[in-house]
Amino acid sequence: MAPTSVLVVGGHPVILGVVRLACDALPDVEIVGEVDNGADALEAATRIEPDIAVVDLDLADTEGVDVLRGLHERGFAGRIVAVSERVDGQAVFEAMRFGVDAYLAKPDGLRRIGEAIRRVREGERVIDPALENAAVLELGRFARQARESSEVVSSLTRREREILDLLAEGLTMKQIGRRLAISPRTVETHVAKLYRKLAVRTRVQAVAKAASLGLIELR
Repeated sequence: MAPTSVLVVGGHPVILGVVRLACDALPDVEIVGEVDNGADALEAATRIEPDIAVVDLDLADTEGVDVLRGLHERGFAGRIVAVSERVDGQAVFEAMRFGVDAYLAKPDGLRRIGEAIRRVREGERVIDPALENAAVLELGRFARQARESSEVVSSLTRREREILDLLAEGLTMKQIGRRLAISPRTVETHVAKLYRKLAVRTRVQAVAKAASLGLIELR
């Protein structure tokens, strides 16, 4: 059988070195590519089609999760071993969303990179139970947020959505009134209803809450 091919995406020479040593110690495992940035990672994965991609999520040029997203969108069929300094639920959850088969926390996890590659090659998933539990909690938060967002979106009128966007741009009540050809008093009425639906009291809170629910994009 052909050796298991491995692509290494390492943001630091230490990562590359550790993975090299780990692969050298494994039978029938061959590194077929090494890159140190996100753009090259996607190109190499598409061109080489490795069996396993070891991805350092702490890259200098891009967010590691964007590399995972790119691999997912391009239909990458190989297995993915992710290493990262982040151990919070959101980071692990995002990585799992995009199909990682192993998630190792730096620096301790680097000592187990060879074992992770071996186990992933055999079809196992390698994620510490504590990290997986943190991801499950984040999934619950994500689901609640999505549900709340859906409820808020369905309750907002078209005019309230327009005013919310203009609030996010920093316009005053008078400026919003002129933009929409309505009186400042009418704007204030709409804003009061908007605050009530978002369960906030101030413009800053409204914008922050709307952004967290995905209703607006902060520029």
